[in-house]
Order: sequence, then structure tokens, then C-alpha cells
Amino acid sequence: MGRGDHGRYRLAQASVRTKQPIFAAFGLGLIVWLVAPAAEAPEARAEIAPPAPVFAIPPAPVLAAPPTTRLLRLAAGDTLNSVLAAAGVGASEAKAAIAALARVFPPRALKPGQEMALDFIGLELSELRLATGIDRDIVVTRARDGSYAARQRARRLTRVPELAAGVIRTSLTEAASDAGLPAPVLSEIIGAFSYDVDFQRDLQPEDSFEVLYDRLYDERGKAVGTGEIAYAAMTLSGKTLRLYRFLPTGARTAEFFTAAGESVKKALLRTPVDGARLSSGFGMRLHPILGYTKMHRGVDFAAPPGAPIMAAGDGMVERAGAAGAYGNLVLLKHDGGYETAYAHMSRIPRGLGPGTRVRQGQVIGYVGATGRATGPHLHYEVRLRGEPMNPMSVKIGPGQPLAGADIARFHAEAEATDRKLLALRQATLVAGLPGARLAQ
Repeated sequence: MGRGDHGRYRLAQASVRTKQPIFAAFGLGLIVWLVAPAAEAPEARAEIAPPAPVFAIPPAPVLAAPPTTRLLRLAAGDTLNSVLAAAGVGASEAKAAIAALARVFPPRALKPGQEMALDFIGLELSELRLATGIDRDIVVTRARDGSYAARQRARRLTRVPELAAGVIRTSLTEAASDAGLPAPVLSEIIGAFSYDVDFQRDLQPEDSFEVLYDRLYDERGKAVGTGEIAYAAMTLSGKTLRLYRFLPTGARTAEFFTAAGESVKKALLRTPVDGARLSSGFGMRLHPILGYTKMHRGVDFAAPPGAPIMAAGDGMVERAGAAGAYGNLVLLKHDGGYETAYAHMSRIPRGLGPGTRVRQGQVIGYVGATGRATGPHLHYEVRLRGEPMNPMSVKIGPGQPLAGADIARFHAEAEATDRKLLALRQATLVAGLPGARLAQ
């Protein structure tokens, strides 16, 4: 290589060394241009939506603790205050709750066996609930300021007609129990038939009864009581007595009437004490204390001490107090020249004295053994113009009959009751067949 060639070579090397940084810079710019996104026009940037705002998630609500409920029952000797204290209610809270209750219901009227529910939120009494009847509750509620207010709340009851029937084998009470007849219904039908039936002597085996009454159910379908008796019948020695409930025009309460529209009420009750047993009849007898034969001017009913004695009819008190061998005696004067006497009472209600007017069925005394008596019983006499009569056979005329529009309305209602009876009898028969069910 000549000198000129070496010169050209050095020049070329120098050129190459000079061009390498230029090419490197150019290549780096090319790479950046290829990798980086092209710049957007201003109008294009304007079309891009702003980023979505970020929302904070609210905290979960703090739920109040559900109330805890305690069910309590009053025992003998308990007071509402003592029961609340035993349940953990503070003295001031208990006082305020009882004061609120007293505005709608007297706490002293609560009896042993009364049930109540207490709701607590934490340690505070938030609500007190108790039933004052089968159709009514009382609710005592705590307000935010700590005060209490009471209100009455009606229960919605459903009346369902039910038919009960039975045949007497040993006693009416046993037959009624076997038929599922509630005790209050049995007591009412005994009272209705007592004007014409001597339940100690007239009932015989194979006699029967039938009763149509309402059973009451609450919102949960639980039977809570009984309503009115629409119809009752007793077949005694082949003879059937039928009674229908009816409310005459202008009357305050409904009564029972025979199928002919005559009131079952007579001037005098045949038996003035419920559940009693005839222990001694009318007429000559050997006196159990004196030891000789003596005229028994009335009848004796053996009954538990303290059993209430009812006035046999409307009348006025002629005498009330101690009367020698009669013990504590009440003598009543009735219309038509009749008098009735009730002897050997343990006590006589306060305020009952000569001149007092009484209504049939009103309690005028209590069974005892005062005077010449061997044990607790009621000695009962009926006198007509001073002469003693057998209370078990005295003939009292029929009750007041319905007339005019009342008798027409009575017959229409009795026919409707008969149709209901027929339907229930048929349903009972169907329900008693194997595999059959009573239609709902």
C-alpha cells in the first residue's frame, strides 16, 4: 500500500469512526420512534373519557341485637313487682312499667297462673305482654326516653261451630267429657235445663244429649275458649227436650227457648246450688239428730262447704241472719204467694238484708253446717201462702212465650240452626267412616 493509499485508509477509518455515533443515535431514535406511540392530536385527546371515579364502600350497618324473651307465670303469693324483680328488671323500670299498666288494667287483678312475656334488649325491659282475656292482650312498651306506655290489643278470634253428642252410661259429667264437651258449656246447659230436669233423679242410663256451640280459635289455630251455645237437647226416658238460644227484641241478653218459643225460665229454680246431691227428700223422716220421726218441710242438698247458693227466683229478702235450728237463714218472697228458704249457710253476703231485691241465680249465701246440722248441706224449702211444698215436684207454669215479630224471627232462626245441625251430623258421620275426612 502506498503512502497515498495509507492516507486514504486513515481517512476512511476516521470517517468510519466519525459516522458510527451518528448511526447509533439515528438507530436509537428509530427504535424510540417505533416503540413509543404517536402523539395524538389535541382533538383526539378531547374524545377520551375521563377515568371513572373511585367510590368508597360504605361500612355495614350495625344491627341492633334482637330482644330476648322470658315467659313467666305468677305463683300464689306473687305480685307483679316481685315477679319483675326476680326477672332482673330494675326497681325504677318496674315501677314505671307497673304504673303504665295500671292505667289500663289493675295489677291487683292478676291471679296465680297468669302468664306474661318480658322482652329485654340488653338489660333493659323493652316490652311486657299479658293476656287479660281470650280475646284481649295488654302490651306495655318502653319508649326511647325510657318511659313506658300501655295499650290494649284485641285478638282476632275465629268462631267455629262444633257439635258434641253423647250417651249417658254412668254420669252426665263422664259422658260429656268423653264427647269432648268443655266444662263451661256443660255448666251452662245444666243451668238451662235445671228448670225442668232434676239432674239427680231424672237421668237414667242410655239417656243422651246433643249440643251445638262455638269453639274459639286464635290466629295460630289454637283453641282458646268457647262461645255461645246455639242449641242443646236432652233425651230423657225417650222424651226429647230441645232448647234454642234467641235474643228477643229489647232484651239485653239472649235466653233459651223451647221449640214452641217459650222461655225455659220459670218462676223458681228446681236446684239452687250447682253440683249438689239430693241427700234427704221432702216428708216424714227419722231426724238424724233428734232421733224421732219428724216432718221434713224441705229437701237437703249435700254440697262442698262454701259452695255458692243461688236465689231460686226474682224476689225480695224477708229475713237474713241466724234463725235457731236453721242456722244462718235467708228467706225470700216471690210473686204469686211463693216463698223460698235457704238454711244452714256458712255465711251470708255483706249487704244482703231485709228489703233487698234479688234476681234469679244471684248468690245469696254459701253452703255450711250452722244450726242443727250433721254436716255441710243446704236445706231448701218452698212455701205457697205459708204452706210447705215439695220443691222437687212443685208445678211452675211455662215461661213467658214469644209473640208477634219475635216468634216469627225465632222460628226462622231455629230452622237455620236445624239446617246447620243436619249438615254437622252428616259431616260427623262421614268423618267417622274408615278413610273418610271431614271437608275443610
